Amino acid sequence: MNLTFLGASGGLGGSVTANNGSTCVQVADDILIDVGTGITALNLPQMQKIRHVFLTHSHSDHICCLPMLLGNLFDVANTEQPVTVYGSHDTLEAIREHVFNWVVWPDMRELPSKEKPLLRLKEIEAGEVFQFGDMTLEPFKTYHTVPTLGFAVRRTGSQTVFVADSGYAQSVVANLNALGPIDDIILECSFPNELEDVANQSSHLTPALCEKLLSELAVQPRNIWINHLKPDVEQQIIPQLPSAWKLL
Repeated sequence: MNLTFLGASGGLGGSVTANNGSTCVQVADDILIDVGTGITALNLPQMQKIRHVFLTHSHSDHICCLPMLLGNLFDVANTEQPVTVYGSHDTLEAIREHVFNWVVWPDMRELPSKEKPLLRLKEIEAGEVFQFGDMTLEPFKTYHTVPTLGFAVRRTGSQTVFVADSGYAQSVVANLNALGPIDDIILECSFPNELEDVANQSSHLTPALCEKLLSELAVQPRNIWINHLKPDVEQQIIPQLPSAWKLL
């Protein structure tokens, strides 16, 4: 897999996997996807290396530790580049209005000064390709209650696809098929099959919906990984997952 999961839970207090923090994925020493509580797996020097953060969407379990990550960078602000946070128009508008607003948190685009800020925001769209050395990241649209991006991460002929938060939709199937053959796919599975109505209402997946989505892919992924289990129903979800699938 081309990714390291620092946090893979759909909440707090889960007991099934080692990655019990909420979503935070390390792509490289200086690149993250999302900044949930899983970032606490990094120590301070490791956090201070982060310079690129790609956000899937604006929900709090995916962005909650972004302010505190930036708050760890004042000591290196004068010698290092700012952190660039990449996200859709809607995601960046949400964090501008509701997070970095001098009420919930200071506006890190103005600290320690507007000339040398800790934070830079960069709007991105599905289909853009971002190159970092021998690695590329390509965002694609998923299907969630707010605009959400998944990311395809490619290195030396291997493609890992992080679907992020998503319900089942034909558009998701089409977007995944457009990426070409997938070596590792990471799907969320937030609810058990008995709560499919809740999953559909909140645009999440169940084991059965995961199987439906996968069955409609033109080429089956080599490996299927599951994340984002809601801790209070994880014991119901796990027996419903095929044995070949792997938990993060």
